[in-house]
Amino acid sequence: MRKQLTVGSLIPRRSDVQMSSPAPVPVQPQTSVKKPDRSPARPQLEQKLVQMKQRSQTMPVRYAPSQTLLQAALTQAQPIAYKCQQGHCGKCSVQIVAGASLLDTPTGQEKAKLGEKLATGYRLACQSTFCSSIPT
Repeated sequence: MRKQLTVGSLIPRRSDVQMSSPAPVPVQPQTSVKKPDRSPARPQLEQKLVQMKQRSQTMPVRYAPSQTLLQAALTQAQPIAYKCQQGHCGKCSVQIVAGASLLDTPTGQEKAKLGEKLATGYRLACQSTFCSSIPT
């Protein structure tokens, strides 16, 4: 049988450590716990995502109402390149692969910076804002 250590037994020159066994724990009869009724699996709501591509790397970004694509990507730890965050440098330029309907229409800043690239799905992540409500 091992000695049971207590705070008092750790004090120097104290040798009156008592040997004791732990008190028995009363055993309660098991009762059956009713599990919650799970009806047939309902289809989960599909997560709304924007798939964007930058420098041959595709990144999914979850829908974040009223945030810019850049803000949402950074919050979701996506490795997006950016610099000025005002639409001047163009470093945050991304091509939208899927989910473009979740974004508002291009801003004047995007039109000026990207020009004809807008027609091929390019957007400035710092200027592209998610719609305030999910389009139906």
